[in-house]
Amino acid sequence: MTFYESCVRGALRAYKLTLSPLIGRQCRFLPTCSEYAAAALISHGPWRGALLAGRRLCRCHPWGGAGFDPPPPSRRGADRPARTWTCEP
Repeated sequence: MTFYESCVRGALRAYKLTLSPLIGRQCRFLPTCSEYAAAALISHGPWRGALLAGRRLCRCHPWGGAGFDPPPPSRRGADRPARTWTCEP
């Protein structure tokens, strides 16, 4: 587990222990919006993950949808290595 992943999971845990009981369980989706945001941030990185989490939060309202809505799979699959930057002469 990377340091980034540990930080995201720690923030999710802190949210669930502090703010979530005050707000109440009102999410219409499974996984919940906070779990979706954590999964999106871990699998897609901070920028795209934050964009996906924001889009999900905008869909979470009384007139929106409901049901099972997992984050989309990462563009970087198991067969595609992470992008590496090299300076070639």
